[in-house]
Amino acid sequence: MVHDDALYDVHAGDFVASTGSVMRDSIWPASSRSSARSAHSSPRATHPSPGTSHPAPDKHLGHWLESQRGFLTIYWFDEISHRVSMEPEMERILKRFLNLLTHMIPGALDHRRSVVDSVWKRAAELYGTLGAQRGLAAGDIVEEFQIVREAVVRILFQAPPARYGTALSLSDVLRLNRFLDSGVTHASIGHTDGLFFALFQGNGVSTVPTAKLVAEVEEQLESLEGEWGAET
Repeated sequence: MVHDDALYDVHAGDFVASTGSVMRDSIWPASSRSSARSAHSSPRATHPSPGTSHPAPDKHLGHWLESQRGFLTIYWFDEISHRVSMEPEMERILKRFLNLLTHMIPGALDHRRSVVDSVWKRAAELYGTLGAQRGLAAGDIVEEFQIVREAVVRILFQAPPARYGTALSLSDVLRLNRFLDSGVTHASIGHTDGLFFALFQGNGVSTVPTAKLVAEVEEQLESLEGEWGAET
Protein backbone atom coordinates (compact mmCIF):
# COMPACT_ATOMS: atom_id res chain seq x y z
CA MET A 1 0.00 0.00 0.00
CA VAL A 2 1.26 3.47 -0.77
CA HIS A 3 2.52 5.15 2.37
CA ASP A 4 0.20 7.51 4.24
CA ASP A 5 2.25 10.56 3.35
CA ALA A 6 1.52 10.21 -0.35
CA LEU A 7 -1.61 9.53 -2.31
CA TYR A 8 -1.93 9.12 -6.04
CA ASP A 9 -4.17 11.56 -7.83
CA VAL A 10 -5.49 9.45 -10.71
CA HIS A 11 -6.88 12.45 -12.57
CA ALA A 12 -3.72 14.54 -12.31
CA GLY A 13 -1.44 11.56 -12.83
CA ASP A 14 0.93 12.54 -10.02
CA PHE A 15 1.57 11.77 -6.39
CA VAL A 16 0.19 14.46 -4.09
CA ALA A 17 0.80 15.09 -0.40
CA SER A 18 -1.83 14.07 2.12
CA THR A 19 -2.30 15.94 5.37
CA GLY A 20 -4.36 13.31 7.09
CA SER A 21 -5.40 9.70 7.09
CA VAL A 22 -7.50 9.01 4.00
CA MET A 23 -9.16 5.72 3.23
CA ARG A 24 -8.75 4.60 -0.37
CA ASP A 25 -8.37 1.55 -2.56
CA SER A 26 -4.84 0.74 -3.68
CA ILE A 27 -2.64 -1.82 -5.33
CA TRP A 28 -1.52 -4.34 -2.72
CA PRO A 29 2.21 -5.04 -2.29
CA ALA A 30 3.60 -8.51 -2.99
CA SER A 31 3.37 -9.63 0.63
CA SER A 32 -0.37 -9.10 0.83
CA ARG A 33 -1.67 -9.93 -2.64
CA SER A 34 -4.42 -12.54 -2.88
CA SER A 35 -7.13 -13.66 -5.25
CA ALA A 36 -9.59 -11.61 -3.21
CA ARG A 37 -8.48 -8.24 -4.63
CA SER A 38 -11.25 -5.70 -4.88
CA ALA A 39 -12.26 -4.38 -8.27
CA HIS A 40 -10.81 -1.00 -7.32
CA SER A 41 -7.35 -2.55 -6.98
CA SER A 42 -7.36 -3.46 -10.66
CA PRO A 43 -6.35 -1.45 -13.71
CA ARG A 44 -8.82 1.18 -14.85
CA ALA A 45 -11.44 -0.10 -17.25
CA THR A 46 -14.83 1.05 -18.45
CA HIS A 47 -16.95 -1.96 -19.28
CA PRO A 48 -19.64 -1.63 -21.95
CA SER A 49 -23.23 -1.95 -20.81
CA PRO A 50 -24.81 -5.42 -20.97
CA GLY A 51 -26.26 -6.18 -24.36
CA THR A 52 -24.15 -3.60 -26.19
CA SER A 53 -21.47 -4.48 -28.69
CA HIS A 54 -17.84 -3.68 -28.07
CA PRO A 55 -16.70 -0.47 -29.73
CA ALA A 56 -14.62 -0.80 -32.86
CA PRO A 57 -10.93 -0.23 -32.08
CA ASP A 58 -10.07 3.35 -32.99
CA LYS A 59 -7.21 4.04 -30.61
CA HIS A 60 -3.69 2.70 -30.43
CA LEU A 61 -1.90 1.11 -27.49
CA GLY A 62 -0.37 4.43 -26.42
CA HIS A 63 -3.83 5.87 -25.66
CA TRP A 64 -4.68 2.86 -23.54
CA LEU A 65 -1.37 2.98 -21.64
CA GLU A 66 -1.99 6.65 -20.89
CA SER A 67 -5.26 5.74 -19.18
CA GLN A 68 -3.49 3.03 -17.15
CA ARG A 69 -0.56 5.18 -16.04
CA GLY A 70 -1.94 5.62 -12.53
CA PHE A 71 -1.96 1.86 -12.00
CA LEU A 72 1.59 1.52 -13.35
CA THR A 73 2.97 4.19 -11.03
CA ILE A 74 1.27 2.93 -7.88
CA TYR A 75 2.18 -0.69 -8.59
CA TRP A 76 5.82 0.20 -9.28
CA PHE A 77 6.19 2.33 -6.15
CA ASP A 78 4.43 -0.20 -3.90
CA GLU A 79 6.66 -3.04 -5.08
CA ILE A 80 9.84 -1.06 -4.49
CA SER A 81 8.78 0.22 -1.07
CA HIS A 82 7.90 -3.36 -0.08
CA ARG A 83 11.39 -4.60 -0.98
CA VAL A 84 13.54 -1.84 0.50
CA SER A 85 13.20 0.75 3.24
CA MET A 86 13.85 4.39 2.38
CA GLU A 87 14.00 7.72 4.09
CA PRO A 88 11.11 10.11 3.29
CA GLU A 89 13.43 12.27 1.18
CA MET A 90 14.41 9.31 -0.98
CA GLU A 91 10.77 8.24 -1.31
CA ARG A 92 9.93 11.71 -2.60
CA ILE A 93 12.65 11.55 -5.25
CA LEU A 94 11.68 8.01 -6.23
CA LYS A 95 8.08 9.12 -6.81
CA ARG A 96 9.31 11.88 -9.10
CA PHE A 97 11.31 9.33 -11.09
CA LEU A 98 8.39 6.92 -11.44
CA ASN A 99 6.02 9.72 -12.45
CA LEU A 100 8.43 10.80 -15.19
CA LEU A 101 9.15 7.27 -16.42
CA THR A 102 5.49 6.23 -16.58
CA HIS A 103 4.66 9.49 -18.35
CA MET A 104 7.08 8.48 -21.10
CA ILE A 105 5.92 4.90 -21.69
CA PRO A 106 2.83 5.86 -23.77
CA GLY A 107 5.07 8.15 -25.82
CA ALA A 108 6.88 5.10 -27.18
CA LEU A 109 3.75 4.28 -29.17
CA ASP A 110 2.43 7.64 -30.37
CA HIS A 111 3.62 10.69 -32.29
CA ARG A 112 6.36 11.32 -29.69
CA ARG A 113 8.22 8.09 -30.39
CA SER A 114 10.93 9.92 -32.36
CA VAL A 115 11.95 11.96 -29.30
CA VAL A 116 11.08 9.74 -26.34
CA ASP A 117 13.95 7.25 -26.67
CA SER A 118 16.68 9.76 -25.85
CA VAL A 119 14.94 11.17 -22.76
CA TRP A 120 13.89 7.69 -21.60
CA LYS A 121 17.42 6.30 -21.78
CA ARG A 122 18.93 9.26 -19.93
CA ALA A 123 16.23 9.07 -17.25
CA ALA A 124 16.84 5.32 -16.85
CA GLU A 125 20.59 5.90 -16.51
CA LEU A 126 20.01 8.57 -13.88
CA TYR A 127 17.69 6.16 -12.06
CA GLY A 128 20.47 3.55 -12.10
CA THR A 129 22.99 6.09 -10.81
CA LEU A 130 20.67 6.92 -7.93
CA GLY A 131 20.31 3.19 -7.27
CA ALA A 132 24.08 2.89 -6.87
CA GLN A 133 24.01 5.82 -4.45
CA ARG A 134 21.24 4.07 -2.51
CA GLY A 135 23.57 1.09 -2.07
CA LEU A 136 21.69 -1.26 -4.40
CA ALA A 137 23.50 -4.12 -6.11
CA ALA A 138 23.46 -4.37 -9.91
CA GLY A 139 20.85 -7.13 -9.81
CA ASP A 140 18.65 -5.06 -7.50
CA ILE A 141 18.43 -2.12 -9.89
CA VAL A 142 17.55 -4.46 -12.76
CA GLU A 143 14.80 -6.08 -10.68
CA GLU A 144 13.41 -2.67 -9.68
CA PHE A 145 13.16 -1.54 -13.28
CA GLN A 146 11.65 -4.85 -14.38
CA ILE A 147 8.68 -4.21 -12.08
CA VAL A 148 7.05 -1.91 -14.62
CA ARG A 149 7.11 -4.70 -17.21
CA GLU A 150 5.26 -6.95 -14.76
CA ALA A 151 2.69 -4.20 -14.24
CA VAL A 152 2.16 -3.82 -18.00
CA VAL A 153 1.68 -7.58 -18.42
CA ARG A 154 -0.87 -7.56 -15.60
CA ILE A 155 -3.00 -4.87 -17.17
CA LEU A 156 -2.78 -6.47 -20.62
CA PHE A 157 -4.55 -9.50 -19.14
CA GLN A 158 -6.79 -7.81 -16.57
CA ALA A 159 -8.04 -5.01 -18.83
CA PRO A 160 -7.40 -6.18 -22.43
CA PRO A 161 -7.03 -3.12 -24.70
CA ALA A 162 -9.23 -4.51 -27.49
CA ARG A 163 -12.15 -4.80 -25.07
CA TYR A 164 -12.16 -1.04 -24.62
CA GLY A 165 -11.78 0.15 -28.18
CA THR A 166 -7.98 0.04 -28.48
CA ALA A 167 -6.27 -1.77 -31.31
CA LEU A 168 -3.52 -4.17 -30.20
CA SER A 169 -0.97 -5.04 -32.85
CA LEU A 170 2.07 -7.28 -32.70
CA SER A 171 4.28 -4.40 -33.85
CA ASP A 172 3.10 -2.23 -30.93
CA VAL A 173 3.73 -5.01 -28.40
CA LEU A 174 7.22 -5.64 -29.77
CA ARG A 175 7.96 -1.91 -29.78
CA LEU A 176 6.81 -1.61 -26.16
CA ASN A 177 8.89 -4.62 -25.13
CA ARG A 178 12.02 -3.19 -26.77
CA PHE A 179 11.35 0.16 -25.14
CA LEU A 180 11.10 -1.36 -21.65
CA ASP A 181 14.19 -3.48 -22.35
CA SER A 182 16.17 -0.36 -23.18
CA GLY A 183 15.14 1.13 -19.84
CA VAL A 184 16.47 -1.91 -17.97
CA THR A 185 19.71 -1.82 -19.97
CA HIS A 186 20.35 1.87 -19.37
CA ALA A 187 19.44 1.66 -15.69
CA SER A 188 22.15 -1.00 -15.41
CA ILE A 189 24.60 1.25 -17.30
CA GLY A 190 23.81 4.15 -14.98
CA HIS A 191 24.32 1.92 -11.94
CA THR A 192 27.74 0.81 -13.20
CA ASP A 193 28.76 4.41 -13.95
CA GLY A 194 27.59 5.50 -10.51
CA LEU A 195 29.71 2.85 -8.80
CA PHE A 196 32.73 3.66 -10.95
CA PHE A 197 32.68 7.38 -10.21
CA ALA A 198 32.08 6.79 -6.49
CA LEU A 199 35.15 4.54 -6.33
CA PHE A 200 37.20 6.75 -8.67
CA GLN A 201 36.56 9.80 -6.50
CA GLY A 202 37.44 7.80 -3.39
CA ASN A 203 34.01 8.32 -1.82
CA GLY A 204 33.17 4.64 -1.55
CA VAL A 205 29.61 3.33 -1.83
CA SER A 206 27.10 4.42 0.78
CA THR A 207 23.52 3.32 1.36
CA VAL A 208 22.55 6.92 2.12
CA PRO A 209 23.34 9.47 -0.63
CA THR A 210 24.90 12.71 0.53
CA ALA A 211 22.96 15.96 0.29
CA LYS A 212 25.26 17.06 -2.54
CA LEU A 213 24.59 13.91 -4.57
CA VAL A 214 20.85 14.19 -4.01
CA ALA A 215 20.91 17.81 -5.17
CA GLU A 216 22.82 16.84 -8.33
CA VAL A 217 20.35 14.04 -9.12
CA GLU A 218 17.36 16.33 -8.59
CA GLU A 219 18.88 18.99 -10.82
CA GLN A 220 19.31 16.49 -13.64
CA LEU A 221 15.85 15.04 -12.99
CA GLU A 222 14.28 18.48 -13.20
CA SER A 223 16.00 19.04 -16.53
CA LEU A 224 14.63 15.75 -17.89
CA GLU A 225 11.13 16.58 -16.61
CA GLY A 226 11.27 19.91 -18.39
CA GLU A 227 12.55 18.35 -21.60
CA TRP A 228 9.80 15.75 -21.68
CA GLY A 229 7.17 18.24 -20.57
CA ALA A 230 7.95 20.33 -23.64
CA GLU A 231 6.95 17.35 -25.81
CA THR A 232 3.56 16.76 -24.17
